[in-house]
Amino acid sequence: MSLDQAVKKLKLDARLVEINLANGQLTKEEYEAYLKSLPDSAAQAAPLTLEEDKGGNQAH
Repeated sequence: MSLDQAVKKLKLDARLVEINLANGQLTKEEYEAYLKSLPDSAAQAAPLTLEEDKGGNQAH
């Protein structure tokens, strides 16, 4: 991966998006376009079932 590709990847890193939007390195339009370009992987998702403990509280 080239340095340019690595910088672009970090620009859209979920941990840095807010910072990059605030300092102008990423525009809202760029971010929205990126989100729209992501594939829909809902069909690959698995349901999550939380069990309750004996006291009726959800287990953590």
